Parts: sequence; C-alpha cells; structure tokens
Amino acid sequence: MTVNKHIFILLLCFGFSSCSLLKNNNILVEKPSDQTYNIENKITELNISPDRVSLNSKIKINKEGEKTEINSIIRVKKDSVIWISLKAPLGIEILRTMITPDSIYFMNRIDKTYFVKPISHIKNVVKTDINYFQIQEILFSSPRMLNSRIVPDKSKIGKYISKSEYATYIINNLYRVEKMELSDNENKKLTITFTNYSFFEDIKSYYPKNLYIEISSEEKFIANIDFSKIEFNKNSLLSFKIPSSYVKVN
Repeated sequence: MTVNKHIFILLLCFGFSSCSLLKNNNILVEKPSDQTYNIENKITELNISPDRVSLNSKIKINKEGEKTEINSIIRVKKDSVIWISLKAPLGIEILRTMITPDSIYFMNRIDKTYFVKPISHIKNVVKTDINYFQIQEILFSSPRMLNSRIVPDKSKIGKYISKSEYATYIINNLYRVEKMELSDNENKKLTITFTNYSFFEDIKSYYPKNLYIEISSEEKFIANIDFSKIEFNKNSLLSFKIPSSYVKVN
C-alpha cells in the first residue's frame, strides 16, 4: 500500500469514531447517582476545547503486517480547520491534507496531484456518516460520551467505566478518557487508547502524549502516534496552496 493511502486511512480512523458507532451508544439508562454526577462534572471540567492545537508526531502504521513509519504535523483551529502535513524521515513533505466542516482537501507532493471534495467523500469510503466536530474531539482527546452511566470500574481501582451496548469508555484517575471501544452490528470495532497524560498549564488540564488506534473489520489496521511536540493556543500557518502544475484527480 502506498503512503498516501496510509494517511487517508488514518484520517478515516478519526472519522470512524464519530459515525453510526456513536449513534448506537444513544441508549436510555437508569438515572445516575449523585456520585456519578460528581464524576461526570469532573470529566467535563477537565475535557479540553482549546482555540488551537499543534501536534508534531511520529506515526507507526501496521496494516495486515505491512509497516510504515512517517512524521506528521497536525494542527487544529477549533471548529474551522484540521490541517495535516505528512513528511518522510528526511523531512520532505509527501502529503498535505485539510479538513473543514464541509470539505476535505488532499494534495500529493510525490505524483503532483490533488483533489477537493465535500466531507461526504469520507462517508462514501467508510459507508457511514461523519462529523468534522467529532474528529476534532478525538484530536482534543475529549470524545463525547452519549447517554452512558459512569460507574467505578471494579476491576481497576481508581478508574471508572461508561458502558452501553455498542460503546465502552474507560476513565482514568485524572478523570480523562483513557480508552474507548466502539463497535457496530457489522463486526466493525474501533479502539482508541489515550496514554502518557501530562499536565499542560496553557489549558489547565491533561493531554496524552500517545494515541493508539486499532480498527478491526475486513482488515486490521493499527496506528501508534507519539506526539513529540504539543502546543496550545498558538497561531500557526494553515496554508493549502495548490501549485498550478498539479493535476486534479477524482
């Protein structure tokens, strides 16, 4: 598989978590206790929603035993743009991608091609709905838990669990989501693990330095993302200028 397909699949991983899998978690549950309300409040208080995030990372991808290692820069401007630059080990840019609430832009530096498509293009690939804002939540490490009751995890002291028919969330002792598992009735399963949380004064909260993504469906896909540099609320370039010599592809 070529590198450009790897990064596109990676983008779809973020989107996969937002679609019908989350809708399946919309289940009525019994009224939570006062203790549960307190836990929910703490989680809400520590969830982050910064104006900007900039993430330098190394991504190790394993798809059906085929391994690829790439460097990336991911920048998010809240409710506006998710911008990704993918680079080879020597620092040469290979791909640039930009996602907005209604569109996706993709530019391949190797074969000098590009496309601009509506956000529904991702829906066509994964065969389900996608929402820009829920991709953003994953990159903020603050995925939304819908209508699930949070209770102490009896098997793991100091942690909490939120579980419904199609979704399970593990909350760590920092009251941040540590792991989310989403599934559907078509034997698709997404697992995202947020680890190595560190406190950042800029946001007065914790953010993970590692993100592990695993998708099991017809094929198995794993991406391990180590963030080497994390910055919040700092202006950064979000350029996406397509050279006139590039060829538009479908």
